[in-house]
Amino acid sequence: MNITKNIDVKNFSSDIEFISGDFIIHIDHGIGKYIGTKFIETSGIKNEYMVIQYAENDILYLPFTSLHLISKYKKNNYDSNLIILDKLGSDTWKKYSKKIIKKINDIAVEILDNASERLSKKGFSFELKFNKYKLFCNECNFDLTQDQNKAILEVIDDMKKSSVMNRLICGDVGFGKTEIAMRAAFIAIQNKKQVSLLTPTTLLSQQHFDNFKLRFKKWPIKISILSRFLNKKEQNKVIKMILIGEIDILIGTHRILQKDIIWKDLGLLIIDEEHRFGVSQKECIKTVRTGVDVLSLTATPIPRTLNMAMNGLRDLSIISTPPKYRLPVKTFIYEYNKDIIKKAIKNELSRKGQIYYLHNNISTINETSKILKKIAPKVRIKISHSKMCKNLLKKTMQDFKENKFDMLVCTSIIETGIDIANANTIIIEKANQFGLAQLNQLRGRVGRSFRQAYAYLFTSKSNSLNENSKKRLEAISSINKLGSGFSLSINDLEIRGSGELLGSKQSGKINSIGISLYNKLLKKSIKLIKSGKELSLETIKENFTEVNLNIPAFIPDSYIPDVSIRLFYYKKFFSETKSEINNLKNIITSKFGKLPKSVCYLIEIAYIRQKANFIGIKIININFKGGFVEFNKNNSINYESFIRLLKNYPKIYKIISQTKLRIKYLTKSHEEKIDYIKNFLNYIK
Repeated sequence: MNITKNIDVKNFSSDIEFISGDFIIHIDHGIGKYIGTKFIETSGIKNEYMVIQYAENDILYLPFTSLHLISKYKKNNYDSNLIILDKLGSDTWKKYSKKIIKKINDIAVEILDNASERLSKKGFSFELKFNKYKLFCNECNFDLTQDQNKAILEVIDDMKKSSVMNRLICGDVGFGKTEIAMRAAFIAIQNKKQVSLLTPTTLLSQQHFDNFKLRFKKWPIKISILSRFLNKKEQNKVIKMILIGEIDILIGTHRILQKDIIWKDLGLLIIDEEHRFGVSQKECIKTVRTGVDVLSLTATPIPRTLNMAMNGLRDLSIISTPPKYRLPVKTFIYEYNKDIIKKAIKNELSRKGQIYYLHNNISTINETSKILKKIAPKVRIKISHSKMCKNLLKKTMQDFKENKFDMLVCTSIIETGIDIANANTIIIEKANQFGLAQLNQLRGRVGRSFRQAYAYLFTSKSNSLNENSKKRLEAISSINKLGSGFSLSINDLEIRGSGELLGSKQSGKINSIGISLYNKLLKKSIKLIKSGKELSLETIKENFTEVNLNIPAFIPDSYIPDVSIRLFYYKKFFSETKSEINNLKNIITSKFGKLPKSVCYLIEIAYIRQKANFIGIKIININFKGGFVEFNKNNSINYESFIRLLKNYPKIYKIISQTKLRIKYLTKSHEEKIDYIKNFLNYIK
């Protein structure tokens, strides 16, 4: 049985962070290199440790109870050969980390100021006309998934508020983001507001227009489109109707952002794939969206968009549940090979399907079409790209939709706005030149029906690929589960970096400590500032109790041989609540069998740590003769019980510093030691 496949991939991929050879960053020691794990016996007590190499081949053995102190080290477009390891015991890292923490606190304040400004902006408080809304929902020809239902409820909640909405809906291609947008538009129109749907391409505008017309056909709602497919006279007519309020929903490209578009009463702006717009267009979007609710839709948000959502600048809804019977696209990566291309074309045509062939260079696309004709002489081929006459482009796409030819040789113009159920093979030349978000969008052109779809990604010679290109291709091929767009975005965030979060340059700060730690510290800083504190070397560790009971608490390699899976469970045990630890215990037992004693000890330490963390304890260090407990300055112990303990048992308990308690208590077994600490914590909580 393949154990890895039985673990929830959604959680598994985000929690197993470390592979031998990865660079890590330790809160206290800086950048090191993870080179594996090692079982070490000290004073007769065996445990497993992470082995981390530092400068001059110094080694740090990190107990798995201290995983919270390290993060994976990745920076923007990094070359692993240029990473310099820090020196253990040096003050250089400590001095530098203090400067970084100050910068992160400044960014956190800026984020909170931005969020506060957004919340203070008055928008329109929409009313849900329930009876009409229910009728509209009942006309939908499919049942919403759990994620879709959750997302639309979040959107409705936002629209009811007097502050303006700024929500991002992230869901794979074909997962039902448009239906959520339609329901939001319906609510806006029932409140006598106009709706604008902004798209990056003419083709996508046309697709949305067709879909909206069909969905709203039973309602007296006027829907129009503004794109280059319309002549000047038709455009002027639409512009006039917008001004006098005769159009309820206007769908279009950046054309609808221009100054001659004056709205009578715009209430909702829907943006599809916002990251596809240029800088000047985004400035126009800022002008349009003032005081207007904004709903953005994306399959794979680019790193900057994702980072904004993850750090509280935008509300985020994730749709990861696929429609029923949908199959994931099978993805293959090859160096360019005509025989494989011929076979892929033959396989698709044998089931009377259609093919996209992506060649992203207009100047050589005709030549590529001729080459393909030689490879597969019987294939009916047509070309599509952005420089074509608008009428010819529209006709070509319509002919492909109506199955009048077999293969569309095209540029990335098909990235958005193409929904053809019969096209289930896509072949992409020079796939290494695309970003993850683009590759995922392009792969999403196929697999729109219940038929198995295939994506063939051809690259330049492998020895000419840079490190980031290789990582992107590895990510797109390995993360092929339905609903994986968000996971791909996390990968993209790590590979490319998060961009300029607030418009100010942050890449230097992010590069110096890595994206993972940067985001972790930024979130903690925001939380601390909200409670009147700020991030420091001390507060970073405030919510992580270090527990050392000198007992063999580990997962034997005979019980779980795969080190990456052991690492997964070590991390889960020390990041969960009590009920989640119970659930995790049951999962491990069902997967791997009866728990060894050392795993039982590990679980007991997890329970102790969770309770001690809640009380506000920094360190518990106990052996058979006793030890000490160190408290955080901000703790929640019951002082009456604590004082009573000191008075009644002066030989056992003694305060030796402002925050440290010495304990002299003899125990004869590990079980007795665990019971003693649990009783102690229950007494002072």
